[in-house]
This record gives sequence, C-alpha cells and structure tokens, in this order.
Amino acid sequence: MKSTKVVLRYAKAFFQYSLECKKEEKLAKEMQQLYIAIEEHSNLEKFFSDPILSVEKKLKIKRNLFKSFSKEINDLLDLLIKKKREVFLKMIAQKFIDLYNINKGIVPATIISATPLSTKSEKEILKKADQLTSFKIKLKKIIDPKILGGFIIRVGDLQYNASLSNRLNVLKRELVKT
Repeated sequence: MKSTKVVLRYAKAFFQYSLECKKEEKLAKEMQQLYIAIEEHSNLEKFFSDPILSVEKKLKIKRNLFKSFSKEINDLLDLLIKKKREVFLKMIAQKFIDLYNINKGIVPATIISATPLSTKSEKEILKKADQLTSFKIKLKKIIDPKILGGFIIRVGDLQYNASLSNRLNVLKRELVKT
C-alpha cells in the first residue's frame, strides 16, 4: 500500500511539473523509453534496487547511463536515488505515462489474436472499440495462439472476449450443467 502512495505521489508531482514547463509530451516519451529500458534490461532494475551500492556510486553510474536523457529526467532520477526511492522508478514511469494518456484523452487498448490480423479486421475491431469509449485509442497488438481463433480486446478496464477458446469453455460449462 505504501509503495502505491509513493509511486502516485512522485508520478503526479512530476507530471504536474511537466505540464507547468509545457514539456509533457517530451517527458512522456522519455519516461516511455525509461520504462522500456528497465523492462528489457533486468540488470537496470537490479542496479536500482541494489542496497549495497552507495548513493554516490549510484549517482555516478546514473550520470553515465542516462546522459542522453533530459535534465528533468536526470533531476528526477537524482531525487529518487537521494531519497532511496529509485526502486520505484519503473512504476513511477508507468504511472506518469498513464497520467499523460488520461490528460490527452488516450486510453490503452490491447488486441489479442491467435494470428496477425488483417488491416480490414483490425479497422473493424477498432471501430467497435471506439463505440465502447469516447477516448482516443492507443493500440497494442499481441499474438497468442492459445486463444485458437477470434480475438480478445481490452479497452481500459473493459474486455470483450470473442475468442474460440472462450466460446469452447462456455460450451463446455453448458454441457457439464446438463
């Protein structure tokens, strides 16, 4: 519970700062890059959560690793390291991106299909998703052969499951009842 409060506090404060500086788009892109870097490189997450490394050592390593990032991002990293909150960086980056998307009226959507969708199918599904929400949709595509066919779409916290595996499970439950 405490970590959620910490993440939200830092993300909100940094997002508010980005709005005041009129750099929200630039900083959102950098936070996305930061999130992806931590996600793809487990050593980076280990570095931030290593209690043995001193604050000074972490700051020195951080300067070399993140020199291509803006002053604002580096200042945030410095603050997190000095306050021993760097372990929350990945979650703060994600929450910042969520706040940015909400501010811009963008809702994340995920389409899961057994095989890659045709452009026509994708457009039809997006049209259906647009009817579910008044927000702009930011689409993420996932291929999952386990669903056998059809698709699953998640828009925000709504989900529409039109997968073959779901239909088979529903049919199985109905047969078991009888």
